Amino acid sequence: MIHLSKLPAEGLKLSGDLALLPLEGEDAVRDMAWSIFILPSSNAGLGDTFFDVKGSGVLDCTCSRCLEPFDLPLAVSSQYLGSKDAELVARGAHALGTQDLDVVFMPEDELDEEALVKEQFQLQVPMHPLCKEDCLGLCPDCGKNWNKGKCSCNPELRAKEPSALAKALGSIKLDFTS
Repeated sequence: MIHLSKLPAEGLKLSGDLALLPLEGEDAVRDMAWSIFILPSSNAGLGDTFFDVKGSGVLDCTCSRCLEPFDLPLAVSSQYLGSKDAELVARGAHALGTQDLDVVFMPEDELDEEALVKEQFQLQVPMHPLCKEDCLGLCPDCGKNWNKGKCSCNPELRAKEPSALAKALGSIKLDFTS
C-alpha cells in the first residue's frame, strides 16, 4: 500500500513485476514490469500528487479480424496529477491545455500499487487488436483465413440481400408534397 500523506518530500520510487494479469475473456498481459514515481505537491495542504507510471508487457490476445492468437508488445507511459480537490478536477478540462497533465480525482489516502499499475496496463490494451495492420480476415462464406491464402469461394455468387435497415427504410412511404 502507498500512503499518500506519508510521502517523502523528494518523492517515492517503486518498481515491480507481475508474471500474468488476466483480462476479460482469454486475453492476458504477461511479463509485466513497471516503475512508478510519486511526488507530493510542494503545498502539503492541497493534497495533490504527481504520478509517473512507466512499464512494459506482452498482451496475449486474439486478432479481431482473423481470430488467430498473437502476442502484442505493450508499453505504458502515463503522467497525471492526483488531486483531492474535486473542483480542480471539474475545471481541469477547461483550465488545462493539451500539453498539461490530466487531473484525476483521488480522495483516498492509500493506494494499492499493483491495482494502480494494472489499471494503467488495461488502459493500453486496444479494443480491437490486429495481428498485423493489413490483416485480411476471414472469408464470410467458408471461414478460411485469407492471410494464409485465398479460398475457392466466388464473391459474385454471394446473394446481395439488403440489410435489415435497408428493408425497413424501403417500406416507409414518404410524402414531400405537404
